[in-house]
Amino acid sequence: MTEIKKIFNKEEIIAVMPQQPPFLFLDKVEIFGDEAVSTYTIKSDEVFFEGHFKGNPVLPGTIMLEALGQLGVFYLLKSGHPSFNGRKIDSSKIFFISSQNNRCMRICRPGETFQIHAKVLRIRHPLARFQATMTVNGEKAAYAEEITLTFDYLPNE
Repeated sequence: MTEIKKIFNKEEIIAVMPQQPPFLFLDKVEIFGDEAVSTYTIKSDEVFFEGHFKGNPVLPGTIMLEALGQLGVFYLLKSGHPSFNGRKIDSSKIFFISSQNNRCMRICRPGETFQIHAKVLRIRHPLARFQATMTVNGEKAAYAEEITLTFDYLPNE
């Protein structure tokens, strides 16, 4: 049995995500089975570069970890994971709970494109756990061994 790959563009991502520009760090997402891959190109006019750091723009580590978590959120909203039994996830009821063993390993700058790879570790309502890695030009930039999100379903119709 071949896994179906689903590909989503920026407009489709914006349409479903609770996070919105300028705080949305996914340009394109591909979902296949229990995995998702996303890309994002860092823009020179990102609002946080005004103070991080003056004359030396560096992507904040917290934004790197946020981007890892956002891919997990998108996965919950669009994967149709078998454990959901056909139920839809309520985008207003997905929240970050914790992350374990995180590390930022590379400075990222405007103009670079990062790729995030997330893999489901376990989904069992109301918790979803993911492992995620960010790379830039094949170099590991950040990772989280475990990101935990809590979620709920839309009310039955």
